[in-house]
Amino acid sequence: MRALLQNKIVRFLLLAAGLYLFWLLLYYFVIKTYTDWDFWLNYLIVENAQSLLALFKVSAFIEIDSDQVILVLSDSMYHAIRVGDECNGFKLFSIFSIFIIAFPGSWKKKAWFIPMGLVIVHLANVIRVALLLLINNYYHEYMDFNHLYTFTVFVYAIIFLLWYWYAKKHSAYASKS
Repeated sequence: MRALLQNKIVRFLLLAAGLYLFWLLLYYFVIKTYTDWDFWLNYLIVENAQSLLALFKVSAFIEIDSDQVILVLSDSMYHAIRVGDECNGFKLFSIFSIFIIAFPGSWKKKAWFIPMGLVIVHLANVIRVALLLLINNYYHEYMDFNHLYTFTVFVYAIIFLLWYWYAKKHSAYASKS
């Protein structure tokens, strides 16, 4: 029994590592080199954050500076948020998806769970960008801490909870009760 569990864990880790390596090669040698995917994802996040802020009657506008997308509060030209490739969530999407793909379970369940999870991770990132803009403008001294720690924990906690939900409710190991 113990050997079977060890084999399943090794299988999961090898599959996840192989998929991640494949994804990194695909990302750096194809997607990043030959597409504008990162720019358009950066723009989408900023545009969604702008819309979220508008729901709360906070006016912001978008600027493009070479390959970076910037969100600026309309009442302040001093503090803005630049969304670069490292902050657009694309790598988070891959980490989330690879875990679900590598974890044993039905492809039918994975086919709906992965897109749903990607939407949730994207929305978490949009909330992160909108709140960072407000923090940067009104509480600038807390910007670095929140950017580096608070919202990193926030987004990764959401990914972990999604993984946990999948493993407990939808994977091959989910209880059948």
